[in-house]
Amino acid sequence: MLRFFRRRSSAAIFHHPFEPAPRTAILTGGFESSRSARVFPGGWSESVSRFRPSAIAAPVPYLRELAARGVDVELQHAVVAFTYDADVRLSEDDRDLFWTAFGVPVFEQYLSSNNELLATECDAHAGLHIVSGCSGLILEKKACPCGNSAPRLKSPAMVAPEWELVLA
Repeated sequence: MLRFFRRRSSAAIFHHPFEPAPRTAILTGGFESSRSARVFPGGWSESVSRFRPSAIAAPVPYLRELAARGVDVELQHAVVAFTYDADVRLSEDDRDLFWTAFGVPVFEQYLSSNNELLATECDAHAGLHIVSGCSGLILEKKACPCGNSAPRLKSPAMVAPEWELVLA
């Protein structure tokens, strides 16, 4: 028997970098909750603490604020950092700050203004692999160490011969 499921809202679907996805607190609105991810549009709260996430996901500015506040959180998997501008991405200072504050790896996700996943960082932390969109941006020509053949966005801090402008 075929069953059809209707999406409950127009909220975006969160794509976790790990499979199976661990218990994740999404600390911003605009996403749909799922079995493994719960949305907390107001950010960190007592409800998030009770949820006991093993990963968190949020926009970079909020993660900076959370790290500065020294929120007591014991993560086991990752921090997923949302960026919304291809030219203003996660910096090495941000990565260091988040590693110090949360003690887990950081994975960047480049999203559209309505939280659609455009590009996601691979396990090798060698760039953001394009999922959809991103036309007109500069892309990496070389193969990625992770083995994924999807094109990668260039780092905003690096322009070299191995990058090319892709218009399609």
